[in-house]
Amino acid sequence: MSEPQPVKKRSRITLVLLIGVFVAPILLAYIVHKNKSLQPESKSTGTVISPARPLPEFSLNTQSGSEFQTKDIRGKWSFVYVLNGVCDENCKLNLLKTRNAKLAQGAEGTRVNYYLLSSQKIKDQTLLEQFTKEHPKMIILFGGESELEKIINTFKDDKVKSVIDAQRVYLLDPAANYMMFFETGFNPLGIMEDLKLLLKASQIG
Repeated sequence: MSEPQPVKKRSRITLVLLIGVFVAPILLAYIVHKNKSLQPESKSTGTVISPARPLPEFSLNTQSGSEFQTKDIRGKWSFVYVLNGVCDENCKLNLLKTRNAKLAQGAEGTRVNYYLLSSQKIKDQTLLEQFTKEHPKMIILFGGESELEKIINTFKDDKVKSVIDAQRVYLLDPAANYMMFFETGFNPLGIMEDLKLLLKASQIG
């Protein structure tokens, strides 16, 4: 006995719909891939490092004299700024933007630390008082040339002659991998959005 026509028709429709469910996303992805105009522009302010570079083992000191090692930087997202002798206007502005990016995350900001890396202990009391007032959560680190060189070498690339002079803000993930940097003069709202997206997408840190 033959199958009733309405049943056959419904079966064909169901089959077509099932094929559409699986094929449509692939077809759409292919079309978008081939048509650059359909692809959304990147909103990232920072420059992504791919592949990310693991920070080497190091041993530095905090401004208060405590030892600080690689293991101590793990577990949270970390901004690092390398001090070029003195903290000029660019330095102060970059640190304020970094601080504000952390504060803008609200409760999520506890997942973020930011560091000032120096070749020596800061002795300028006026500068220290300013840092204490404006950056109470900032961690100041200093160390010997060989230890600093380990970290600085991780941040090197072909676009700058000197990491120290570049005045970039570097971002590490909670596993202490260098994965993004922000050129001096970066958009203060952009770094907030980049950090927000990273914290939202990540379950670590």
